[in-house]
Amino acid sequence: MSLLRRSRTRLNIAKIGQRPTLTKSTSHSGLTKKLTRPLPMIDPNERHYESLAYRPGNIPEQASLRTEPYHSCSARLPWGKTQQTTSMKLLEESTPEKMRIWEQVAKEKEKNKTAGTDMPALHQEVELHNKCDHEHFRFAPLPRWSRFWLISLQLGKGGFIVLSPFIVLAHLSLISVSHKPWQAVTVDLLLGAYPLYLGSPLLLWLIGHVVIYHFPLVWLRPPKGPLWELNRRTGLVTIFDYKRHRKEGVIDEFVAPFYEFDAYMTTTHNHYGPTYGLLLQHRYEDRKISFHMLMNADDFQQRPCALWDFLQNYMDTSGPIPDIPLFEPYRHLDPVTASYDQQRGRDPRYWVDMDDATFKAEVDAMWQRVYAIDTFSRPNLMARYVDYGS
Repeated sequence: MSLLRRSRTRLNIAKIGQRPTLTKSTSHSGLTKKLTRPLPMIDPNERHYESLAYRPGNIPEQASLRTEPYHSCSARLPWGKTQQTTSMKLLEESTPEKMRIWEQVAKEKEKNKTAGTDMPALHQEVELHNKCDHEHFRFAPLPRWSRFWLISLQLGKGGFIVLSPFIVLAHLSLISVSHKPWQAVTVDLLLGAYPLYLGSPLLLWLIGHVVIYHFPLVWLRPPKGPLWELNRRTGLVTIFDYKRHRKEGVIDEFVAPFYEFDAYMTTTHNHYGPTYGLLLQHRYEDRKISFHMLMNADDFQQRPCALWDFLQNYMDTSGPIPDIPLFEPYRHLDPVTASYDQQRGRDPRYWVDMDDATFKAEVDAMWQRVYAIDTFSRPNLMARYVDYGS
């Protein structure tokens, strides 16, 4: 098996008696050229976050904007004055019920490991490269083959559930208007409409369920690696580039401070009207992150704004990480968040012990906050440090 070689543009963290210096080109404002001056020494025992960690009150002066927006149908979103909002997809993917199941599975696994009876499943050895905790917000999509099986299962299940009541109603309507006996109408439908409109999605659902839950080696393939990562502790954003991966086995990385990126709400027009998404674009290099897999583009402008607030809150080390189920197991590991929770007496099992009705109320409350967001009436904090021109 060939060794994967990575072309990295990270900070050189070799210990040389002083704070490590930057040795590779990563960005344009203070980090593009090789630095000869040492960065301030930081004792890891005294300070958890690194010098480039994002804090709204500690943003350096930067060069003027140099890159054009991704396309003309985009609007730059302001920095700062964030609200406690998030992507609804992120909020709802870790329900309290799922969290309790994962917790129980982890306990059983630890118990078996202690007893020496742990037999790891084959799919547990697959590196998925996703990591969402108190330090890393990293995303890696599954390969197309794996997504095909997941989509097949969802389409089959959804199609069967949605179409079933309509087919039954159509069946009853035909019986009431047909001159044939109801038995004959039923036989005709069982031989024609039912196999076509219910049999097909049911078969797709069945095949998808069997393959995904019983044959993980058939459908589960590891991704090449992550697409991007936001690191709260370092304050850096990494964009992974796979252009040279197929031929050379190289994964290039573009690394820059979070404050060197701007968020844009993109607008795409289709037959049903405009849909909106979120894009994070570097201010000085042609590098960007599309968040379409975290937030399906839809016709509400507030959703990309809510996700942008979430990303700022996650990276802002002057405040706690966002209080959503996804991060609850890691809140005590982030110093600022742990102190914040201790001062307010937050229950460390607030989400995992929540009942379904309360969780639904929390989701509804988040919807209300998202749709009342005031992004477009805010001043742009970053305009104090960057000349955006006109």
